[in-house]
Amino acid sequence: MSSVKGRSGQGPAGLPWPEISQGEPGPQYGVFGEEDFLVNQGLEAFAASPAFADNPSLNIEQFHAEDAGPSQVLESARTLPFLGRRRLIIVRGADLYKAQQLSDFIDYLTDAPPSTCLVFSGSKLDSRTKFAKTLQKVGKVHVYKKMYPNQLPPWLNQRAAERGKRLVPQAALHLAEMAGLGLGALDSELEKLSLFVGRRDEITMDDVAKVVGSGRLNTIFDLTDAVARCDLHRSLTAFEQLHALGEAPVRVVAMLQRLIRQVLEVRAVLDNGGDQRQVQQQLRIPPQATAALVARARRESSAGLSGRLARLLRADIDLKSSPGTDRVIVERLIMDLCLINNPDTLGPGGRAGAR
Repeated sequence: MSSVKGRSGQGPAGLPWPEISQGEPGPQYGVFGEEDFLVNQGLEAFAASPAFADNPSLNIEQFHAEDAGPSQVLESARTLPFLGRRRLIIVRGADLYKAQQLSDFIDYLTDAPPSTCLVFSGSKLDSRTKFAKTLQKVGKVHVYKKMYPNQLPPWLNQRAAERGKRLVPQAALHLAEMAGLGLGALDSELEKLSLFVGRRDEITMDDVAKVVGSGRLNTIFDLTDAVARCDLHRSLTAFEQLHALGEAPVRVVAMLQRLIRQVLEVRAVLDNGGDQRQVQQQLRIPPQATAALVARARRESSAGLSGRLARLLRADIDLKSSPGTDRVIVERLIMDLCLINNPDTLGPGGRAGAR
């Protein structure tokens, strides 16, 4: 299994498969990793391949495991290209399938039609399953590993260079402190900074202070912390502030997805007899963030956290399919994350957020 520690300079979006950009992808792939931004970059590299340039609206299809069962995916994968030579089928959230559902793909994997490129993606691939072993044997699998803190400034510099800009060291270090929000948030801030400096090549610490600022950053951390503590009133207040600052709802949902996935990972460490020190080592996060995550994980079951993650994925789909109702979708999502199976977040008389 190939892997990369967060770098994206070895090929299209960090994928070690030159055949993608050359227009000759194989029939089966897996792209996994806990950092959604890197996984999405990898999937975008497939969609941009010359192999699928003919009638992409007809020959590129994406499914999400929460909404599409194996039979629906396989029916599409076995369909011949229309006015083109190849079809691309992407399955997002493949790790949400149960083991029995994944086994439904095995016959296809061992006898896949050459006209279709089927790509599975998700946060993790359970190498113990027959599906994973088969995919690794007959196809190609790439796993994006978590970045260590010292890898973030070089990654930021690389992303800035791709925009024709250069980050001064202090600016790169300051942005790296936002790593808890995910690489997507960091890249979004870089995009804003690149537009702000215009034709100037260098992005300074003064630029970061003006564009990113401490108020918005603190509000983002306040939201994720409030949701981690199941504080509904504070969570909704933080989201209202972010909304007023122009933060895209889809970015807010992505941040919350990252939070719940981290809590799930903490819960797994605790269930295996680990402690806070082991959690910090595995997640590679600061001690204060570790303490909050451990406290949340101790109040939750793995089943409850999985349910919240499924609710987040549903909200992500709703945001992309129901334009104009973004704010309502996120507000309902926050209520669900704070209140479902957490009656202690309601104060006397049922008032949300009372303590």
